Amino acid sequence: MIIIGAGGHGLSLAYHLVKKGIRDIVLIEQNRVGYGSSGRNASRYRYHFYSKENTEFALEGIKYLISQRRELKYNPLIYKTGYLWLLDNENLIQNFRKLHSLWTSYSIGGEFLECSEFEFLKIDETCYFAPQDGAFHHDYIIYSYYDKIKDKVSIKYGKVVKILQNNGKSTGIKLESGEEIKDNIIVVTAGAWSGELLKTSNINLPIYPDRKEIFITEDVKFKIKPLVIDFKREIYFSHTLKGEIIGGIEKEDIGFKEFSVSFLDSIEYLKRLREVVRGIDGIGILRGWSGYYEMTPDHSHVMGYDNNWPEGLYVDAGYSGHGMMFAPYSGKIMADLIADNRKNKFIQIFSPDRFKEEKLIEEKMVI
Repeated sequence: MIIIGAGGHGLSLAYHLVKKGIRDIVLIEQNRVGYGSSGRNASRYRYHFYSKENTEFALEGIKYLISQRRELKYNPLIYKTGYLWLLDNENLIQNFRKLHSLWTSYSIGGEFLECSEFEFLKIDETCYFAPQDGAFHHDYIIYSYYDKIKDKVSIKYGKVVKILQNNGKSTGIKLESGEEIKDNIIVVTAGAWSGELLKTSNINLPIYPDRKEIFITEDVKFKIKPLVIDFKREIYFSHTLKGEIIGGIEKEDIGFKEFSVSFLDSIEYLKRLREVVRGIDGIGILRGWSGYYEMTPDHSHVMGYDNNWPEGLYVDAGYSGHGMMFAPYSGKIMADLIADNRKNKFIQIFSPDRFKEEKLIEEKMVI
């Protein structure tokens, strides 16, 4: 089979297929392993989503992510930090009370606290704290998978310009160089580029890029343990193990924009950060990077296939900023589907046909 994209999802799929004894795999990457969203993220995980479908997927996905530590060559440094939402108005508080009821029904409820209980915050508001959520190191997951498969599958570098089909069946792909690779099973795990690739097979799957920036400050003496989400100032931030403050500002930037970092945005990040966090006057930016959220209209991901697609064509993409934490689990689910025709319940829930059937999974908690 052909897997397009050597990010977390493509590598995870290849890894789980190899575990099943499948070796006839061509993994195609346009640039380098982990080039896209998988290598350009903040490496956090959370159970707490707006929809019950994504909450249930997170419960299973994070359990599997944690279990992968026993198999991975490199320790992904999974640890609990918690998530902390700052709720500056009554509408937000009421919304979180409803969400708290949902989360409590799954035994992942948090608690409402005064923000003043967190010594690093300047804010005198209500907070919602979810202690179960946490952090990990994405690179160690990516390269653990890569290390396991690199000598067992064929890895080819090049840009796919067309997905080939004939008489309702997938037949292979065409590279920018003109080379064609033939196979009757094709899996698109190309992140933000997945929608564009599927268009070459006359499939309109609404996956599009939203460019985001992340900044890391110099390290500080204290530790900001939870990931903090401030709706009012449209900023999120947490700490690294070293004590640097990692985060970004909420800013929509749709389209395939250059992977660069805005000096003005870095200044704005520091400005908003200083409004919230004590004792960081004069702190500077150490580094930053940009990458894509692979968005869908309902901000939920897409797995599996549509019965109207060419036979043998699959997709796993559109995670809307939450992809890396789900890559291990999605790779297992997709491998079970493709190799054994075993359909996990989430294959139906997150099927691409939900868009035409208007069965959207509205996910309003995108961070």
